[in-house]
Amino acid sequence: MAKIRRTLAASFCAVLLSGAAPAVAQDEVQTFNAFALAAASGTIVRAAEKQLVVAGTLAGPFFVETDEGPIPSGRVACASSVRIDQATSRQTGSGACTFTAQDGATAWGEWECAGYELVGCRGTFKLNGGTARLAGATGEGTLIWRPTAHELKKQLDGSTLDNATGILLWRDFKIKTK
Repeated sequence: MAKIRRTLAASFCAVLLSGAAPAVAQDEVQTFNAFALAAASGTIVRAAEKQLVVAGTLAGPFFVETDEGPIPSGRVACASSVRIDQATSRQTGSGACTFTAQDGATAWGEWECAGYELVGCRGTFKLNGGTARLAGATGEGTLIWRPTAHELKKQLDGSTLDNATGILLWRDFKIKTK
């Protein structure tokens, strides 16, 4: 029974975010997992002898996971600022994202994370509004950013970050619409 509920919840969220739902259940919290295949670009600035700051964007297609596989649900674009301590390889980051569903409805939120250079980071993502059928949407979940390490490593030798790739993951994401 729990598996059926998870499947229904994930399917509901996929339909909700993809724009195919004719009506949205109000004040009901749904939990799901999702991911985006993201391209990263931006600028790398040296902030101290062993400190780098990467200011950039992450963007790509967004998918909601179901028991039947991922469902295309739109696109996501994120602004980010990540500080890398080259002495310890620790990194911290923060930013904001906008999700655009296939029907044009949008939702947006903010995130922060911590982790290690070339491995990625993990933190919290908080959804704090939207437009059209996602107006007033709120939610929270775990955000994980996993860059393609070999591409990012090459880019750190220069001053720009061009089309590095990776995956953004949202785990146990809870969303509530109003």
